[in-house]
Amino acid sequence: MSHGLSEGNASRLRAEICEFIRANPQHRICETPLEDWIKWDSGGSCGAYASKMSRGGWGGGIEMAVFSHIKACNVHVYERGGLMGGFRRISAFDHPDNPERRRIVKVLYQGGVHYDALV
Repeated sequence: MSHGLSEGNASRLRAEICEFIRANPQHRICETPLEDWIKWDSGGSCGAYASKMSRGGWGGGIEMAVFSHIKACNVHVYERGGLMGGFRRISAFDHPDNPERRRIVKVLYQGGVHYDALV
């Protein structure tokens, strides 16, 4: 996602996302507090999840939703296999305020828990 913004570096972005998760357990994603998404995903607290993610591992939907919020952009997820061998969008993490005016960061879902930049 840092590549999609053309600014900063991945390590700094990971730290920023983890700090937001740790400090904002009541932040709502689709009307549900972040702490609930974390509990469903990992069974733990926002603090424990953020600590684990800060040391490494693959991010997913939670991190994309937080990224969209803190960077005021949209994240669109694609996979191969659209018409004519292209790509098709499978998910969108749009910023809630005026998403049609936001920059779009595109990522390619590669299966499992792996994403790459799509430019």
